[in-house]
Amino acid sequence: MNSKMEGIIAIIAALLVLFSAMWDARISVAVAVIALAALGMYRFVQKEK
Repeated sequence: MNSKMEGIIAIIAALLVLFSAMWDARISVAVAVIALAALGMYRFVQKEK
């Protein structure tokens, strides 16, 4: 994937975390951690290819 698609994925993850801040704090933290871990795993898998 190119850098434009990676940027779009990062923006979507950031918006998800931003809007989850309106929910309960524990849910917001969980969503942030999951989004960060998913983005990190995606970049790690792409780097190996």
